[in-house]
Amino acid sequence: MMSEKTKLQTSCLAGRQANFKQNGFTLIELLVVITIIVVISTIAMISYAGSGKKARDSRRISDLEKVRLALEMVRQVGSTYPATATVQTILVPIYLQLWPSDPKSNSYIYTRDTSYSYHIDAVMEDLGSTNGSYGSGYNYRVTNL
Repeated sequence: MMSEKTKLQTSCLAGRQANFKQNGFTLIELLVVITIIVVISTIAMISYAGSGKKARDSRRISDLEKVRLALEMVRQVGSTYPATATVQTILVPIYLQLWPSDPKSNSYIYTRDTSYSYHIDAVMEDLGSTNGSYGSGYNYRVTNL
């Protein structure tokens, strides 16, 4: 038979074990939570990086549309498009406040093919925004044809 002292020690030991289990998390629980946090953070960073590229590409498309509209106004007045070398001096400041600059380090290239046709090339970052390959890394083209 167990003495009173033994019963007391056994109940105290059982109470400590029960308290210990309730006071903390297991290693498995911590690893699961950390893994979930890492996965969610990775997905967020990847989608954020993609949205930056799409925003810069949208600005490029908007810039090229402004230049295209200005070129059409020049053609309405002069019946031809400006020569490649003089396009910026003709468009700025009459038709455009400033010549648009690429959001990164690339530049837009205007080329007059004939007196009645031209194209403007740009470098897009997001491959979903491209419409071809035009040499020297340029992969987006606006043309009047």
